[in-house]
Amino acid sequence: MPLVSTGAHDRPKIEADSASEPVPGWRCLLSTLLWFGFATGWLELGLLFLRRALDPRVTDDMVRLNRHYVWMVPASDVLIFTVVSLLMIPLARVWPRFIRWLSMRLALALSALALLLLIEGIYLISSMILACGLATVIGTWLDSRAQGLRRVVRVSLPVMALSLIGLTGLMYERVNSAERRALSQTPVAKPGTPNVLLIVLDDVRAASLSLYGHRRPTTPNLERWARKGLLFSEARSTAPWTLPTHASMLTGRWPHELSVGWDRPLDRTFPTLAEVLGRQGYATAGFVGNTYYCNAAFGLDRGFARYEDAYENLAVSLFETVRSSSLGQRVTKALSPPTWGADWFTSVRKTAEMINRDVFHWLAGCPSGQPFFVFVNYYDAHAPFLPPDGPDPHFGTASLPVAERLEIDRRFVAWSEGKHASSEFAPAKIESDAIDVYRDSYESSIAYLDRQVGLLLDGIERRGLLDNTLVIVTSDHGEHFGEHGLLGHGLSLYRDEVHVPLLILPPSRSPLASSAKVVNEPVSLREIPATVVEWVDSGQPSPFQGRSLNRFLSDDADRPLESSPILCEVQHLTRLSQTAQIPSTNGPVTALLARKRVYIRGVDGREEFYDLANDPIESDNLAEVPESRRELDQFREELGRLYPKASSPVGK
Repeated sequence: MPLVSTGAHDRPKIEADSASEPVPGWRCLLSTLLWFGFATGWLELGLLFLRRALDPRVTDDMVRLNRHYVWMVPASDVLIFTVVSLLMIPLARVWPRFIRWLSMRLALALSALALLLLIEGIYLISSMILACGLATVIGTWLDSRAQGLRRVVRVSLPVMALSLIGLTGLMYERVNSAERRALSQTPVAKPGTPNVLLIVLDDVRAASLSLYGHRRPTTPNLERWARKGLLFSEARSTAPWTLPTHASMLTGRWPHELSVGWDRPLDRTFPTLAEVLGRQGYATAGFVGNTYYCNAAFGLDRGFARYEDAYENLAVSLFETVRSSSLGQRVTKALSPPTWGADWFTSVRKTAEMINRDVFHWLAGCPSGQPFFVFVNYYDAHAPFLPPDGPDPHFGTASLPVAERLEIDRRFVAWSEGKHASSEFAPAKIESDAIDVYRDSYESSIAYLDRQVGLLLDGIERRGLLDNTLVIVTSDHGEHFGEHGLLGHGLSLYRDEVHVPLLILPPSRSPLASSAKVVNEPVSLREIPATVVEWVDSGQPSPFQGRSLNRFLSDDADRPLESSPILCEVQHLTRLSQTAQIPSTNGPVTALLARKRVYIRGVDGREEFYDLANDPIESDNLAEVPESRRELDQFREELGRLYPKASSPVGK
């Protein structure tokens, strides 16, 4: 009688066959791990594209995304998996079966981890545990299909390798030729079209400039140049922080009309000044020191043929290639020591001296006869306030040794976080010492910055370019140093945060160049685009809202000109804990400046009303004074017309 075979009796034979299967050699091990590296790289790149398409938010990783990321991301994963395979190969000679088992699961774990790291909000340890679990399950499944996997690797590995090589060559050339291609598409400009130079002194408040009467000689160069141009004594930024104000300066729109937010970029709804000038035949270039909120990821680069933010984002190196992937970022961060003086997300803090060098280098290669629009953002007066050594004055406590200044800062931070237990220093002393160091270092940084602005303008003049160049010098916002109990910016709409310098120097060959004036009428930075395009005189209607500031050049300075109400806004600041002392932590805040009065309203309906003529430091709130009722009603109506949703939350 024939015996009937059962599955249980067949298992020893299968295990014996598996045990007798030859162990793959080092070439097979290398090719398999390389295949996983390529597959991980292509998947990570695809997920990166998908995330950017579905989620408009800007993350820290996007700010430090190299312009060559399309080929660097897969190349990074391939390099990492190659290193892993080279470490595994010697071990495979000693423990062949174990290493074959381990390498499969390690490759799967690394692949899963690379993709999980792209998901925001998952802790690293959680991602690692989940990646190991997935590798264990999938690895067991692939063990039974080892031969099929090897066939897939043999067929697809050369295709993936050739694809990456082709993509690298294509994208490398595309990135490097972007400026050349953009300039080749610009039309020929009208003869005599003036150049435009827009200089933004990031985080520089008017109150700290000797140009505006400050007791310290912080800005002798700006004072020298102001004798040749138009100085505005009451210029206002549209917001107390970088991104919305820059977006307004480039689009002529109020912040609430734009898409920008604490993590939201400028979209393509409205044209930018660079786009409009590019269509008029301008060579356009931007050089920014604020490599975070002025980063190309936030959309301020739109229309610029060349736009330089972080130096690293344009670099092609082994380090930059490795750090482009999610795994590579963790590896390079762990192996890279912190650099003193650098920004927290870059290895180099761009100084004004570096930016000037870059501007002059670009101007040297700019086509002769083609007008240029150069946008410069200097970051030297921004926190952490590090005035460099050199010939510039170091005011007050800024002359203390670095170690001593750092100790004062450390003591203040510990006290503000409730960690200071020592009775050696009274709280008032800790706070006042810190504010002195911050303010003195800030104003010393402004002195350095002023000298660099002077060097830039002097250099442009020596090159014979200033006679046909419109120069605008301003700032995006100011800073609090204890006023209203505040320290920093983006916190409120008080004067110290939104009163900024504004200087316009007409082309020196213009008949208006010698008529230096001081304009006391309040103006908004959102009028800059309309001002620039009027100088260009394209013969077409201006695409920008707002009135041109050129109206102050041709009118009698002694006769006040009619000015429109000026709007300032700040969105809900959610990265700080809600506190009554910091207005923006409680929700969006709006302010309206008109007739030497300023009206401030929070999302909760809280109102402030100040008479700037008699109370420039905004210390006496007149909102509850009965005599102010009629004026308050007028401001409420004007704010409602200018911004109907002023009482509703804005942004996130």
